[in-house]
Amino acid sequence: MGLTIGEVEPGVTRLRLSSWQGRLVGYEVSAYLLGGVLIDTGFPRCGRELAAALDVVRPRGAIVTHWHEDHAGNVPMLAERGVRIRMDAACDATLRARPPVRLYRHLVWGQTPPLVVPIHDFDPAPLAVVTLPGHSPDHVGVWDGERHILVSGDLFLGVKVRVAHRNESPRLLLRSLRAAAALEPRLMLDAHRGPVTDATAALRAKIAWLDRTIGAIVDAHAAGDGPRAIARRVLGREAAVGYVSAGEYSKLAFVQAVLRERVEGG
Repeated sequence: MGLTIGEVEPGVTRLRLSSWQGRLVGYEVSAYLLGGVLIDTGFPRCGRELAAALDVVRPRGAIVTHWHEDHAGNVPMLAERGVRIRMDAACDATLRARPPVRLYRHLVWGQTPPLVVPIHDFDPAPLAVVTLPGHSPDHVGVWDGERHILVSGDLFLGVKVRVAHRNESPRLLLRSLRAAAALEPRLMLDAHRGPVTDATAALRAKIAWLDRTIGAIVDAHAAGDGPRAIARRVLGREAAVGYVSAGEYSKLAFVQAVLRERVEGG
């Protein structure tokens, strides 16, 4: 396991968390310290390293962007240490319910321990918590309006992200991206890509691509194509992660999520 701490700019610290399992599949995770607040907690496998880092950075509180184990995996440890934590109520409930995760996620990140102790909230001002669902229902971002910095969790991930979880909501994500772009951030702190400069332009590029892609999926379905054929035509050959995850995080799941939303939305 590894954790490195580095300054992005004055007052903005990045905690880069990695494991050999994550490096094997090309993923690392970043948490950030902004205004004395820790944003996200990394994955369970790096819990010991994060605990040591907390003794150094000593945050005044933590904000969790969503319940996935690479972001909320060490919430129980922080709560046991008495760190004040702000997160969506659905995130809290999910961490207490501790739903099972697929084997590939367990192998890469580990299983989040049960959250059994009470969570004590805090006021992160001047930072603001912004509701940005789509990637997950409980997803939030953190906005520093004074410096125009957005800590975006898994909102962005890249412009042309052709895979999704089966339970994602692409249209809801599109609305959240538009809300984030309307803030006109100059810097975006992404959990997996790291700092993104010219953030507003990056968000607008993703909005345009995602809008076109959703439209292409809907048009192909209206023409009579099935989900697998649509995925190949619109998104290309299935990515390796689609096979490793048994389709849970895949191009096919992206198409299925768009079509499900269309049915549910009427």
